[in-house]
Amino acid sequence: MLATLHVRHLAVRQSGAVLGTIAGTAVVTIGLGATISFDLIPAALFVRAIWWWTIGKMWVETGVLPRLLGAVTMGLAVACFALVGYYALSGIPMAPPDLLLRVALAAWLLALAAPLWTSARS
Repeated sequence: MLATLHVRHLAVRQSGAVLGTIAGTAVVTIGLGATISFDLIPAALFVRAIWWWTIGKMWVETGVLPRLLGAVTMGLAVACFALVGYYALSGIPMAPPDLLLRVALAAWLLALAAPLWTSARS
């Protein structure tokens, strides 16, 4: 998915494409580490928020993917930042992400797949 997004982003904004790809790679790398060490879960959520903000902002500004999906993606980024802050300030140990967070991620991936799939068919 990162390679597909990189090609789309590169066509409209080179700097955003590079930044989005770097942030997406960090999400994958730290996410894999978080599956082994739960101490990395806050970092995984933080870099996911950075990635979501980066690509969401690019979609809203350029229309390379639906602007509404970009706005929703930016909203998810804010929610991730807030979740990391909540866990940090409350002192609650962060366990593997709650079911609600996983459902939100799955819904976002399906929403992202729809425009990519329809454009690939045409």
